[in-house]
Amino acid sequence: MPEFVCRILSVEVVTPNVKAYRVAKPAGYTFLPGQATEVAIHRPEWREETRPFTFTSLNSDPWLEFTIKSYRDHEGVTKFLDTLGPGDELLLHDVWGTLTYRGPGLFLAGGAGITPFLAIFRDLAARGLLAGNRLVFANRTAADVIREAELRTLLGRDFVSLVGDRRVDAALLDVELRRPGFIYLCGPDPMMDAVSALVEAAGQEGRLVTED
Repeated sequence: MPEFVCRILSVEVVTPNVKAYRVAKPAGYTFLPGQATEVAIHRPEWREETRPFTFTSLNSDPWLEFTIKSYRDHEGVTKFLDTLGPGDELLLHDVWGTLTYRGPGLFLAGGAGITPFLAIFRDLAARGLLAGNRLVFANRTAADVIREAELRTLLGRDFVSLVGDRRVDAALLDVELRRPGFIYLCGPDPMMDAVSALVEAAGQEGRLVTED
């Protein structure tokens, strides 16, 4: 598996536990919006500890960006990553992923599951093709909503934020699934399982797009 040593260029605080890391882009390194790579910290004790992270930059950007949630309650990659800054280095690998844009539709995201959709929306906006897409984004608290201002600017009334006890449930899907198009889904495993079951119960599983 090829490895690319990439220096961190900048770190931006996005929410209390999410940061955007911009890193140097290897020559010729390309991806489709929604795709990901395995990332490790370029230090001897961490280099074998790879984790999958989605690109949130565009191919046209001179850097690569990852928007990553840190889990500070246990010793792990994201907790240590949270301590890094410009000049530190990451190890990147091959690009992979099937959660890419296939056409207009409904995007259902939970928490950090917004990251592949963020790349897709940014790409569509840059190409003037964002119309016809709608996002329903669920989070525990208002402070957890990643890039809320940007998403509202991009999508306007087609951005629906669910916070706290509000969930992607049968009643919401009964309304949203009346719209044509694909159903893109990314979020924590419990959300993925619950929403997938609701989509299947509605007989709409043929429209569902998730990471294989």
